[in-house]
Amino acid sequence: MGTDPNNLAENDSHRIDKMLAEYERAQEIGHHIDTVIHEITAIVWGANTLLLGFILEVKCDSSNQKLVVVAAGVGIFMSFYVIWVMCARNGAKNIAYEICRRIEIELPLTNRLTNRIDDEYPKWSPGQTGVWIITIVFVVAWVLVICHASSCLFSCR
Repeated sequence: MGTDPNNLAENDSHRIDKMLAEYERAQEIGHHIDTVIHEITAIVWGANTLLLGFILEVKCDSSNQKLVVVAAGVGIFMSFYVIWVMCARNGAKNIAYEICRRIEIELPLTNRLTNRIDDEYPKWSPGQTGVWIITIVFVVAWVLVICHASSCLFSCR
């Protein structure tokens, strides 16, 4: 019993189609996760900036200083939420792009886009470092707001 060459070609074609579909899906997932991280970061940073602007308008002798402390706590929580989302989602994104890299090698795709990006992109992740730095700046600002509001609360008594 010999193997039918037409059947082998059909099996290879079907295998390649499945791998290409998996490749496209993995890329979509990676891009979607990146988009989610960027959108959450933009929303939270915008909310932090807006909230800070409102809080700076509260005078020291205002009875709203307790609310300022609560708002600062919310700002700190939101800031750490950005880091949590980034760390939680990056694992899944890395898995998706690793699948793309393996498929590019196995199928010998000519341009190997995901592998080329991985080879060229700095390994220290400047984008993630920037998110950490800006988050720390927001947290420090909120801690200063809490300190100021606390001093206002205790000096007014």
